Amino acid sequence: MVSSSLAEPRTFVGRGLSPLKRAVTAVALLTITLAVLLIAWHEGLSAVGSTIAALLFIAGFVYYLWIIAPQPFTITVSAEEIVRRSQRGETVALRWEELARVKEEFFPNGTRISLALYRRPSTDDGQDQAENPARPVRAWVVYRDDVDDLDGLTALVQQLKPADCHWERATVHE
Repeated sequence: MVSSSLAEPRTFVGRGLSPLKRAVTAVALLTITLAVLLIAWHEGLSAVGSTIAALLFIAGFVYYLWIIAPQPFTITVSAEEIVRRSQRGETVALRWEELARVKEEFFPNGTRISLALYRRPSTDDGQDQAENPARPVRAWVVYRDDVDDLDGLTALVQQLKPADCHWERATVHE
């Protein structure tokens, strides 16, 4: 049961990778690729194998950067659920009654670093959490640099969480 109602859904925005960082990375990769091609041109046929290996390495690095790059997302908090939608189409919806644990992390100076939400594990045979004391499963985590108002999001989650939800605070990097 939700402890308080929310008149209308509130949305928090995660901007993803900044355009400046994306542009600097692209320019650096193009410069490195150009340097590899210029070296290959200067060395001639003796450098064909090395050039192919270098270009494959650069292509693999670009793929790796594409995988790990922070994607824009939104977090919508309503009276019924909290939903995280990414630009790639991934959606994680968590109803308040499914929320088992919330963990927030702080630097030693008191600055909030992250907020992680954990759902109750689901079972195929219909047992509830009391009959299945399995460890909660992390639904998602959001970091200070990823979202526009982490403190506001945390306050809203704390207001709307169910009474049986465990709230954990941890100081890290001591």
